[in-house]
Formats: sequence, structure tokens, C-alpha cells
Amino acid sequence: MTVEELLVGKEQPFIDMSYFAKPEWAKNAKDSFSGTITLHITELNYPKEKEYYPGENIFPELHLDFVSHNGELIPLIKEKISTRNQLSSYWDVMVGTGKLWYEENDGEWSRASFPLTLTDRWIGTARNCVATFVYKPESISNVCLQCSQETADIDDKGIANINGILSANFQAKQFADSIQIIEQHNLSESRRLPMHPLSEIDLNNEVADYFEKMIFTNAPTSLGAFLMDSTLYLHPPKTRHGLYPYPSEMRHGLYSVTKSMAGALALMYFEERYEQDVFNELVSDYVPALADHVGWRDVTFSQTLNMVTGTDGGEDAARLLNTLIIAETAEEAINNIAKLGDLLESPGQKFHYATTNLFVLSYALQKYVEEKEGANVNYWDLVHEHVLVPIGAEYFTVLHTIEEDENEAIPILGYGALPTIDEAAKIALLFANEGRFQGIQILHKERVKEVFAETDWNGYHTNNDFRGSNYQHAFWSKEIKTEECKIRATYMLGFGENYVVFLPSKVIIFRFLDEHDLDIDKLIISVENLKSSCQQE
Repeated sequence: MTVEELLVGKEQPFIDMSYFAKPEWAKNAKDSFSGTITLHITELNYPKEKEYYPGENIFPELHLDFVSHNGELIPLIKEKISTRNQLSSYWDVMVGTGKLWYEENDGEWSRASFPLTLTDRWIGTARNCVATFVYKPESISNVCLQCSQETADIDDKGIANINGILSANFQAKQFADSIQIIEQHNLSESRRLPMHPLSEIDLNNEVADYFEKMIFTNAPTSLGAFLMDSTLYLHPPKTRHGLYPYPSEMRHGLYSVTKSMAGALALMYFEERYEQDVFNELVSDYVPALADHVGWRDVTFSQTLNMVTGTDGGEDAARLLNTLIIAETAEEAINNIAKLGDLLESPGQKFHYATTNLFVLSYALQKYVEEKEGANVNYWDLVHEHVLVPIGAEYFTVLHTIEEDENEAIPILGYGALPTIDEAAKIALLFANEGRFQGIQILHKERVKEVFAETDWNGYHTNNDFRGSNYQHAFWSKEIKTEECKIRATYMLGFGENYVVFLPSKVIIFRFLDEHDLDIDKLIISVENLKSSCQQE
């Protein structure tokens, strides 16, 4: 992409992602960058097999504030940017830290690019994009956007390449808090887990070959890594057009991984915070819509998390869509759930997987916390302040209900997590360390130990469910025979299939995928060959 092409807004073909990255041979940018980029509403080039959802091919209008420091392009807002009031676009947006540089023959223009995630408001998919432009002190070119990877619903024809030339304006300005912004950015960067190439330890490419295997496209695995001895070993994340330039900033829509990464996290935090048996509180005491529902009469918070409510949650796609996904407000969703039926079994008797159970837990937690803290306290704000911020995952995002007052929105909890690999690893590490961080017990220790079968309680049998043999506090588990012994693998699992796998060796595996590959045994065995769990068994 030449300066001239970007200035006139020439449409680009889908190109290798390296064109959006700072080349190794590039020089420092001629000018620093500080100000607001306005990206205007644009119809995207979005070849798709089925009809667009309303606004799905429309990029929203955005006002993005950036400052630069040491060659980095730092957004002032790293949280999710809601665009729902615009009505025209399907997408909300998250922006990550990019780069500035200069290339020979670009004259007075410097170059910049930054990672950008498009995410919807109903399921929590993540489209991994990169935007690039050229700039001078007082002006910028059009912005070229390309999205060549995602975690999306392949069954809904969600795999798609997207690109476009976004009309842009720039207002140069100095921000009064720019020093604090840079300091906060540097602090966040310093708290990232060490990250090394997978090739440093996977010398025979055994793990890499698994992450490389093709399913439906040439890049089914958005990201593959494992955490060993507090170090992340990352396989270069591929897109359908080369390597993604900003692997640390890449966000992933993990669907039902949210049940454990956010649902179990929240409930175990409040059990520790209040030093009470929150797990065995009754749902009917906190959810008025379910108070007179026979099936929910004796259901506990714990039983919602463990999928043993004795109610028929309607996990089939049509009922889940009509009950929860297209419901906007919390009240609408909970009233829909109240209309679902019951099973023959009583609460606690039989595993019956239902995403709606996690929303019931979210609603009940909100009412429980209001009783403890006051009507204006949102339970997820407490989780953010007292769990996510301390561990360095302050920008970890989960999907919320859509309320007129966004402050009243609560997490869906059944799906919608959008972590980076660093955030996912820090949350996983908190569980692996029995809920402790830097000597402070954040999550309830005994409940965390129950996840990993380190107490007398072994969870619930799943009745030969194809996803795992046992389920405990929103984590799946099963036995796997390695070359040396049998081990118990415990894992978060989400549609697609997205995995976070805990091994007895204390290694944690991450595989973020949307092309359906439930068979993780070979992956686990290949990691076991690098560090065996057998001496721990």
C-alpha cells in the first residue's frame, strides 16, 4: 500500500497481514502522534455465504484517541466501545496498542497500524482486524482495514474475510493526562506474563503440528499456546492471510469458556469475599420471576453452575436463541427462562447442560450482592475491581445484557468472554494457584480445589456426554492415557472448540478455535512429552 493509494482511498485486495505490520527494516516515525481519529461509517467489503444481519457489513463511526510513546500507538480507551446507539452497525469495537514507523520513499509521511476487534452484542464473536494509515503532524490518510481471522460461528457461516477503506479525519491535540496514560500503559505491559516462541521448547514441532493442522480453512486455530512455569509459549497466530501482527492484542470470542472463566470466577470470589456459603444460597430467594416456579424452588447457586438444576434450560439452538440470545434486558431474559419446563429429576440429581442456568446465576448474584452492598452496586464491577485489576486482567471483557441504562447491565455469564491470551492465562493461573495471587486469597480455596478433584467431592457425572466425563463448577474433566500413565485433564470448553486445559503437571494449554475439533487427546499427549504429569499422579 503506497502513500498515494491510502491518500486517495484506493480499494485493496486481501493481502498478507505483514503489510499491516512494522517491517524489521523500518526506521523510527518522523513525528509523534497525539490526537483523535474519526472513522466514518463505511460499507465494508464482506463476502458472505448468507444474508447479512442488520448492519453486519457496516463499520460504525468511531472517535479514537491515541498518544504515542517509544514507537507505540497507545489508545486512551482499551475497554469495549459500544456503538449500539448509532443503530446502523452490528459491531462494537475494541482497540489495542499499535506501532508507528517510517519507510523509505514515503516522503514526509510516517506510517501507523493498530489492532482492532469487531464484536457483536448478542453472542460475543471476535473478528481480528488490523488498521493502517499514513500521517503527518496535522493530517492522516484514509485507513485501510482487514479482518482475516476470527472466533465466530462456523455453523452460521461466520467464517469470512472482511476489508475496506475507511474515510478518516484527524484532530491533533495534547491530552492533559497523557503522562498518566503512558505510565498506566507501561505498567500494564510490565505485568504481562513472559511470552516466548513455542519453538523454543517444542523442538520437534509436535505441539506446533497440532496447532497447524487444517480442518476447514488453512488457519483454523486462531491461537495456540501453553503456560509452563509462569511463561507463555506461543505458536505464531495465523490468519488466512499470514501471521497476525499483534498476537498479544488479539482478542478471542470463547463462548462457553465464559461459564468457567467468568461464572465460576465470580461465584468463587463472592464465596471468599463474604465468608459465607454463597454456593448453597437458593435461587428462588433472589429471582422473583422464579420464586413461584416449582422446578426452581430448591435450586442453589451451585446447582446452576454445575448444570444440575432439574429444569429444562432449552440448550437447543432455537430455544436458546429465543430465550436468551435475542432477549435484550435482564428482565426479558429471566421472564423467558421462567417459561421453560422442568425435568423429571430433582435439583442435584442429574447433569443437564443448559446455558440459561448461568444467566440465572448472574441474575441471582446481582440481587444477592445488592442485598449485601446496596442497590447501586453491580456485582461485575466488584469482580473487576477485586479480581481482574489485581491480577493484571483489567481489560478482560464479558458480554452484558442490553439495558437502557448501561450501568444496570449484567453479564450473560453463559457466553461472551473476549480475552487476550495474557488475560486468559492470568485467570487460568489464578485457578491453578488455588485462587491465590501474590499471597492473597482471592477465590475460595476449597471451591477451587473441588474443580481439580483435590477434595472428596468429584463433581457430577455427565452421563457419557461427548464433551467430557465429569463436570465440576463449570469445568469439564476426563481421563487421558498418555505414553506413561493415565492423567485427569480438567478444562474450560466453549463452542468451536475453544479449550483451556489444566494438567496435573501444572501446564495449562490454550487453543482458541471455531472449526470444531473436540479431540484434544493428541494435543495433551504432545504437551505431556515436554513435561510429564505422571510423577504428579
